[in-house]
Amino acid sequence: MRLFTFIAGAVAGYVFGTRQGRESYESMKSKAKQMWEDPQTQQKIHELGEKVKDKAPEVSAAVSSAASKVTEQVKNKVGSQNSDSKDIPVEEDVISDPAKDDQVGSDWASEGGTPRPVQ
Repeated sequence: MRLFTFIAGAVAGYVFGTRQGRESYESMKSKAKQMWEDPQTQQKIHELGEKVKDKAPEVSAAVSSAASKVTEQVKNKVGSQNSDSKDIPVEEDVISDPAKDDQVGSDWASEGGTPRPVQ
């Protein structure tokens, strides 16, 4: 990933830093603008937008249905776990609790926190 970032930076430096690179950039920019302003491109973009608008209600209904199913499954799973765990005693988590020793000036670094600076 670092190599990719380095290469991308080198390419960007070349494109923006040299005259030839700047000319290449301007050429790419003008070609992209021509393509974007082309009537065929705009027609395809319009058609795609219409398809998205047509499918939106179906997608929304499918997502809503799936979310309802997942919600119901989670409720059932949590409900069954809660009914099974009523007989299991619950212990407090004092190992990772920095307030285990709340005396002023105490060092709780052994409990996973950051030690207080020595004054």
